[in-house]
Amino acid sequence: MEVSILNSPDPACDEFITQSPEGRICHLPAWASVVVRAAGHRTFYLVARDSGQVRGVLPLTQVRNFLFGNRMISQAFSTYGGLLAESDQARNALFNHAVELATKLDCESIEFRNIKPLPYDLHLREDKLTMLIQLEAGAEQVWQNVRGEIRKQTRKAEKNGLVVVDGAMELLDDFYAIYSRRMHELGTPAYPRKLMAAMLDMFPENVRLFVIRLEDMCVGAGLITHFNRIAEIPCSATLSKFNSLYPNRLLYWNIIKYCCDHGAKLFDFGRSSVGSGNYEFKRRWRAKPVQLNYQYWVRPGHRLSILSPDNPKYRKKVQMWKKLPLWVARLAGPYISRNLP
Repeated sequence: MEVSILNSPDPACDEFITQSPEGRICHLPAWASVVVRAAGHRTFYLVARDSGQVRGVLPLTQVRNFLFGNRMISQAFSTYGGLLAESDQARNALFNHAVELATKLDCESIEFRNIKPLPYDLHLREDKLTMLIQLEAGAEQVWQNVRGEIRKQTRKAEKNGLVVVDGAMELLDDFYAIYSRRMHELGTPAYPRKLMAAMLDMFPENVRLFVIRLEDMCVGAGLITHFNRIAEIPCSATLSKFNSLYPNRLLYWNIIKYCCDHGAKLFDFGRSSVGSGNYEFKRRWRAKPVQLNYQYWVRPGHRLSILSPDNPKYRKKVQMWKKLPLWVARLAGPYISRNLP
């Protein structure tokens, strides 16, 4: 088994990921280009081959700065992106190569964002799960399966005059204005606008924006990716002062219906913590929880520090961020969030 770093596009890698049941858009080599354009991080796309045939891939992003140290992530700006391999031999070769590379680059750790845990002696984080809805039965069946309160609130949103439109780059300004404002309300630095722009540019057939309007005013927005018949919603936001109009119900229903109409078999609500408000909202759509198994290789002599807004030591910083003027948060947020991918 031979492992190398991919230096140019290779259709064989795309085909391998497409054929893998766990292959997501963030596993594609083009996602590394999104990471570079949005945040400027170094990326290393490892490919395992046997007799010239692709047997496994592992996308890695090196995140290095004076605030948060030097570490690797598989894969940045995504819920997933961990190691994909069709054999134990390919998996072992990719893992060992990643450890050698991280050691050479003085990285303190590697984060593997897996669904299925890797069979190595690694630190395991199990505090996150994802929420999935099966879409193969079609939009009408999905609509009947969701809780009655969701259907009722969605109809109310329509009666309240809310309208959802979908598009691409032409909606980016509207999307980012809502998204960055909502992140500020939550005390979390917003991802760079360049990230969404790069996603739309690199994946014009796989990324879609949705904006919800009340007359000529934007009150909510969402971004989806769809690849391998799996739709994900990595970013969404609605303005809290309009909650009584139920904009998030109408937004999500229009997105789910769009995904059904465009051949998705799964809708992925994204990462949640059990018992959180986010988790409860997704559960009301009859979404089923799936455990995420994030694992960490830690370089000998170093201690693992997990960067998460859920970490108690960051709570004061979250409260401080909420108090910043919005224009300051929009200016400084992307610089901070690019290092927390």
